[in-house]
Amino acid sequence: MLNLKIPLFHFRLPENVADALRNTIIVLLPIVLLYNSYRQAGIGIGVGALLISLTDLPGNRRQKALTALQSLVIFFVVSLVFSVGLSTPLTTGIAIVILTFVLSMTAAMGGRSGVAGTMGIVLMVFTLGLRPKDPLLFSAFIVTGGLWFYVVSILQVLIWPYRSLHQALREALAATADFLKAKAACYDPAIPLDEAYRQTIALHLRVSEKQELIRQLLLSDRRNAKKLLGTAIRVIGLYEQVTAMHYDYAVVRGRLAHTEALSLSAKLINLLSAEVGVLSRIVPLSATLNLGGNDDQFIELNDQLTAIADNLVKEDATVIKGILVNTAAIRRLSAQIAINEELRDEVLPDPGVFLPDGGSYFSRFIAHLNFRSPVLRFSLRLTLLFAIGYGATLLFAPNQYSYWLLLTIVIVARPKLALTWQRNLERLSGTFAGVLIASLLLFVIKPAVVLLVIAALGLLCFFAWNRYAYAWSVTGITICVVICLSLYHGHPTAIVSARLWYSLAGCGLTFIGIFIFPVWTNKELDDLAHLAVEGNRLFLEAVVNGKPTPEIWLARKEAHLRLARLSEGLRHARVEPRKVDLQKFEWIQILNYRINAVIISLFLAPRLIATETAQRALASLKFYDQADKPVEFAANNAGLLKGADLLEALVNELMQLR
Repeated sequence: MLNLKIPLFHFRLPENVADALRNTIIVLLPIVLLYNSYRQAGIGIGVGALLISLTDLPGNRRQKALTALQSLVIFFVVSLVFSVGLSTPLTTGIAIVILTFVLSMTAAMGGRSGVAGTMGIVLMVFTLGLRPKDPLLFSAFIVTGGLWFYVVSILQVLIWPYRSLHQALREALAATADFLKAKAACYDPAIPLDEAYRQTIALHLRVSEKQELIRQLLLSDRRNAKKLLGTAIRVIGLYEQVTAMHYDYAVVRGRLAHTEALSLSAKLINLLSAEVGVLSRIVPLSATLNLGGNDDQFIELNDQLTAIADNLVKEDATVIKGILVNTAAIRRLSAQIAINEELRDEVLPDPGVFLPDGGSYFSRFIAHLNFRSPVLRFSLRLTLLFAIGYGATLLFAPNQYSYWLLLTIVIVARPKLALTWQRNLERLSGTFAGVLIASLLLFVIKPAVVLLVIAALGLLCFFAWNRYAYAWSVTGITICVVICLSLYHGHPTAIVSARLWYSLAGCGLTFIGIFIFPVWTNKELDDLAHLAVEGNRLFLEAVVNGKPTPEIWLARKEAHLRLARLSEGLRHARVEPRKVDLQKFEWIQILNYRINAVIISLFLAPRLIATETAQRALASLKFYDQADKPVEFAANNAGLLKGADLLEALVNELMQLR
């Protein structure tokens, strides 16, 4: 049994739950206070707060203030212009086409701008359903709701300035703990190695995303950097140390099969995973925290593995000793993270290097005005889908809930097939579950107050799960909507029927629309594979040539991001209709992962030896990088495989000297 204890004061609501509670109160408060005296104002302010809350991404004061300004401007313009355009079906259709295209194109200016643009489209759809009689007054209510939300959000950042960064550190540590579990699976002969590699590579993608968020939050605010730099660097270094614990697992399994070393190694790594999991739940950390509760188990496992190694030949013993060295280093890093030591100012990376300027908003927008741009292609597709959807509602289903068709389209439509398909399934499953639960509640429970409390809980669930479990989020908001509209308008059967049919129609139209101005990833796989190898080559060059640590960090970051992009590209390509030889690319992916792991081992080594071997490996990677047809070249087990083998030979030499 684990003997790790978390002090009571370290328990806290996860950020998503705390934000969900905050958002629910902000949305409901004006509705409750103004419902009897000034109902339209309460609803308008509540809708404004609801929609703008979904633009509130993790960030510091400056980022949130900029997002607030962008969102408020978009919300005011959209609510006013579209409300005026509702005078006739023709002007409504023209406004829908123009606003949908322009707002979709805001994704070209960055992630935060893209979210604000998307919520502007959602506001347009809500306005279509609400049909306000006074456009200027309605716009004022929407902007008031947005201001009300962001005043609270920015005040929260002023009071707790490191909150988003703490959450990012927690998520990175949790992902690293899962990564350790996947590493332990590599020592289990019952688990196929291909499956183990797929799991570790998938987790590499997840950890890379968390680490990039940490860099964004840390280096975009110098005050944050000075306060939490030590913890952030060690959290990233912890994953690096775990990655360095890499071997040719097929060989290791074969050599150690006759001993208990495989099962003991897995236990040792799982024990480390449990400790890192504890860390993930208690950031911000306390200097009084002690992770020493598992010392006896670590000592026992280390002694058992050492005894086994002493009775093995040198080559096999080296592997076990290497595992012990890595696990000891991981545990030391965990202890340093728990102590939360600050680093000296001179090791602070230059934000200008790690967070390069993407150019002005205008230049980024102009750069995507070409037909090869996925942003432009998706904007054209979404605009066409909206035009078709609006025309269909006018011809076949002109009622007060027909706007749900457009709402479904904008929510589930994504540039690529894999995400659109996943969003469709989550939307439909959540809608069916929510409709069923809401119908049962309306049938069983009669007091309106109780039903409204349940609806508020449904809204809370929507906010809590929106970015983590979308299907459950849809379930929550469907329960909220069906109950509220049934109490307000009556006719729950008509509401349930409309919710189901418009959701089905919107999902079906969106899925068919993926083939209009498609964005296929399989065409990009060759370039993604080439860039991944180039990233590893540049990383190896930085390590072998002894470049300054910040430059190596930058090369490591770029190598990780390129490998993550290749992994993501393969995930999308697996479901696309135009098939390519994915086995070749998956082989390149695994080899790149192996190469990256052994380069990290070299970087973490106390000194670099066998430079001739390292230079040969580098030359092999260059040979691959300069090949005319790199995919076929690598798939024939040539350049990449040679580079990986040479690098692993170098790591083995290092291990023997430890």
